[in-house]
Amino acid sequence: MEKIGMENIGMEKELKISSFSVEGKKATLYQTLESVVEKKLNHANTNIRLNTNGQTMEAKALGGKVSEVKSSSPLLILHCFSEEEEAVVKLLQGQEYFSFPLLCINNLNWQKDMCPWDSPALIENEKDFIGGTDEYLFLLEKEIIPRAVEILREEPTYYALAGYSLAGLFALYAGYRSPLFSRIASVSGSLWYPDFVSFAKEKKMLSKAERLYLSLGTEEAKTKHAVLSTIERKTRELVEHYQSSGYCVNFEQNPGNHFCEVEQRIEKGIRWIMEE
Repeated sequence: MEKIGMENIGMEKELKISSFSVEGKKATLYQTLESVVEKKLNHANTNIRLNTNGQTMEAKALGGKVSEVKSSSPLLILHCFSEEEEAVVKLLQGQEYFSFPLLCINNLNWQKDMCPWDSPALIENEKDFIGGTDEYLFLLEKEIIPRAVEILREEPTYYALAGYSLAGLFALYAGYRSPLFSRIASVSGSLWYPDFVSFAKEKKMLSKAERLYLSLGTEEAKTKHAVLSTIERKTRELVEHYQSSGYCVNFEQNPGNHFCEVEQRIEKGIRWIMEE
């Protein structure tokens, strides 16, 4: 059941929050109230009839000048854990550039929904990874995103996709399977995933990928684990591949290991792909 309300989470920008669930996945749409009000005013302005001099009554009152307000915005989709979601939203509320709708999705089966194909567990006695990304991506495109667009009541100017760790892997993989996402942020993405680099270099992105953001912690590769220790080499290999392929790509290294300042790293990635 959809629940829509307005709430001020506690920083600068008040938000309109709309929540719904699809097949157990929880989706929450955040809209800044100032952008909602602007859009309503803009829609109202377009309905004002012209007077006999060819000017709207509002334009006449303003001396013939009408300020232009965008009637549509991009939509950013972020896959995250619930605690990350709360922290990232609070960070974004204090940012001037945050004027676009944000769709956060959690309650995921991470070792299935975010993984492109089957792979053994990294640690003994943990569950193996199950390749369920294509199935989940279909659900995202056909049911979750359309529900969000229905709430927005307008088609976004473009779609952006961001995620951390396995969700960062998913964000890049989705670019190869769908033309929908124009901007992608893989923040400390799990690019160690077996065979992903070869897949990414052999295949062509379906997305036009106007902006690609990849990041990594400086300490993430400093591990004795044979698979995880490859993360920096593989990330840099992909960055070089995207750059040589003509993509607008930004690679950033952040201090610390994989679990350091997660929400701050996510916000930095969002800022780079979303700022004009």
